[in-house]
Formats: sequence, structure tokens, C-alpha cells
Amino acid sequence: MKLADTSVLIELLRGNRDVNKALKDDKIAICFPVQYELYRGTKLARNTESGEREVNNLIEELQKLESTNSVAETTSELREKYSEINTFDLMIAAHAVDRATTLLTQDEDFQRIEELDTELL
Repeated sequence: MKLADTSVLIELLRGNRDVNKALKDDKIAICFPVQYELYRGTKLARNTESGEREVNNLIEELQKLESTNSVAETTSELREKYSEINTFDLMIAAHAVDRATTLLTQDEDFQRIEELDTELL
């Protein structure tokens, strides 16, 4: 299993064939901060009804990682060390670190987090 960042899922929703191909063989999971960012993106794009439907369909296909006390603690530890990285990215990273899984992303900022295994798509 690998955790997908919002950037990867947005590209998937846009029909990016390279991303679709890269995700094909892996079991993909998401976490609450990614779900939030996807829903927020549909609101900002003003394409709410169809956008929310697409997001709902995608989310239904993916495994959901629970936000646990351990993830919250890991987020706090990452915040202390990486104060320049936004909180939502740290929450996403903490889900991956806490579960020792790879984060699939298109955001190079995640590579600054030493504790995190990333795969750039």
C-alpha cells in the first residue's frame, strides 16, 4: 500500500495517463487531509456538483487511513522539525511516516522530510 498526496489525485482526476499508469499496480490509500483538500478544491473550482461527484467516486475506490493519536503525535514532532512546511502537508506526511508507507506525490517539498519515503510521479 502507498499513500497518495492530493497533487497526484488531482492529476488522476484530470485524466493524466502517466499518473493513472503509475498507480495501476499499487494499492492506494488516502487520509483525511487529502480528502479535505480534494473537496476544498472542488469548491474553489466552482464546479461543485460534478467535481464533488468525481471526488466521491475516487474516494470510494481508495483505502482510507485513520487519523490516530499516533499520527497526531507524529504530526506534532514533524511540526517541531519542519516549521516551514504547511500543516496539512505535515499531517499527510505523518500518516505515511506513522505507517511506514511511501507517499506518492508531485510536490518536491515532501522530499525535505527526512523521515518520509516519497515517490515523485
